[in-house]
Amino acid sequence: MAFPNNCNPRIIAVDQSTGCTLTRASILGMTPQVFENQGYTEYGMDKIIAQATEAKIAGVTENTLEMLLMSRLTNIKGSLQKANIGANESVILPYIYRRQKRNINSNYWTVTAGVANAQAGTNGMHPGAWNLTVTNNASPFGTPLVKLEQYFLPGKNVLVEYINTSTNVAYSALFNIISSANADAGGVSNALLTLAPNLTASGFNALTALGKAAFQPTAGNVIVLANAVSDYESWCYQDNAENTQKLLTFWLQTSRQTNQYSDEYLKALNASLTSNYFKQFRELPLAEQKRIQHVKYMRDWYNSVFYGQQINELQTVETYTGLPQVQDPLNPNCVLEYKANALGLKTLLANCGRTLDHQGNPLSLDNLFAQAYQVKRFREATGGTVDTIDIMTDRFTAGAILQLMTSFYKSKYGTVSDRFYSPNEKLSFDNQVSLVYNKYELPSDVGGFHLAVFTHPYFDDKLAAFAPAQQQRARTVWMIDWTDFQLGIAATNSAVRQTNIADNLYNCVITPNVRHYQLNSTTWTSIVEDPNRHYVIDNFSGACPTVTVAGCTINS
Repeated sequence: MAFPNNCNPRIIAVDQSTGCTLTRASILGMTPQVFENQGYTEYGMDKIIAQATEAKIAGVTENTLEMLLMSRLTNIKGSLQKANIGANESVILPYIYRRQKRNINSNYWTVTAGVANAQAGTNGMHPGAWNLTVTNNASPFGTPLVKLEQYFLPGKNVLVEYINTSTNVAYSALFNIISSANADAGGVSNALLTLAPNLTASGFNALTALGKAAFQPTAGNVIVLANAVSDYESWCYQDNAENTQKLLTFWLQTSRQTNQYSDEYLKALNASLTSNYFKQFRELPLAEQKRIQHVKYMRDWYNSVFYGQQINELQTVETYTGLPQVQDPLNPNCVLEYKANALGLKTLLANCGRTLDHQGNPLSLDNLFAQAYQVKRFREATGGTVDTIDIMTDRFTAGAILQLMTSFYKSKYGTVSDRFYSPNEKLSFDNQVSLVYNKYELPSDVGGFHLAVFTHPYFDDKLAAFAPAQQQRARTVWMIDWTDFQLGIAATNSAVRQTNIADNLYNCVITPNVRHYQLNSTTWTSIVEDPNRHYVIDNFSGACPTVTVAGCTINS
């Protein structure tokens, strides 16, 4: 299927090879070849392109957010599954499963307690034997693991780094693992380690009380080191291997669009057009209607893509059979499927704790920088380097950030310089500007990356629509990794119907008033593979944002 290039809708191509940033994105005319190059040759994908192209021919002005959504289309047709609900009946499940590969971090462990081993110095036990209780570290980059004792194999070495809280002296104590046991308590995963210091029994006994105290930590962090085992020794302990795959559930929603008209309506249009020139375009009013209808459909659709929520409380994998039923119109006892709503991007992130309600306080750039750095680290976990983090917001918030950042640089470095920021950068196509952004270079102590602040009328319009007393609710900052977000298309369908032709009332009519129907549907879902690569901040005031300027001074 081919379309003239000047009528193709466009996509914003952004992928991980560009560092997951829109600042390095390119804008392309979307053609079937684009999808063929990506391996998506389904007819349904071409149908989406055809619908979008038809709308553009009818005069629909492209929206940058739509360009982003179209670039994230992914074919998930093969994911549709059926479930048996009776001896001879089955229904299409309203959800699909996708696999996610997680990054497991098991490098650092937090010490919560330390006591002398009860058997220390007896029955062959080392006199300096020490029991440590360890748990998962609190780092945002850590992984909440279970059965922690599996990570501490007898014979391995561990390094305990801690400080004496009375003297602030740093200690690095090396131990050999004698044994490890499960010590879970109160729903918290713990491991009880029995350790021997890297000293002989006589060497330990020769130490002063202060020297022995260095091998008696009660806090700090544990790092697991390699074992030291000879080939002549018997040692057959095996490190555990976590399953890095997990199943994600995404709910399918079918959205419909209908266009209808009658022959008599077309005759009325013809009657009002007198000149031969206008008769060449007698269907333009119908095309105008289709343009308006498509704009409204797309607006409602991408609102759902961003904000959609469950159809009711029964939209869970365990209770989906309680959802509204779709039945055969001629046989109400025949259940064809269950209806569900696709969960929007914002909803998926909120379900995973990746949104922040500022509760009407001014936007905190300290928090924004901290969250952006975490997002950067999570995006880099799959390989590569991410040097720019994008955020999207309204023009007023973007302007306030620009004012504050110029003051920030002056306070930070004691001078005014534009080398740290680039205002009014543009992402354009054929001399048409699609996105405008300001780019800031953040110091290493607040992240050491570039922050690109994009603006879009979508955010301005939402802000303007709210009453002044509620405007803080409209203010938002999107920190979205568009390479991780996918708009999954499970199915597309269409039908062209004509009525009244075979109707008994028209059997004796030579020219029936035929009604025409164009029906289109798309079964879709929003897919977020890794919520940690995204963050959304909501509900902050229009007051100036806040930021802390940290720095060092020279002692004279």
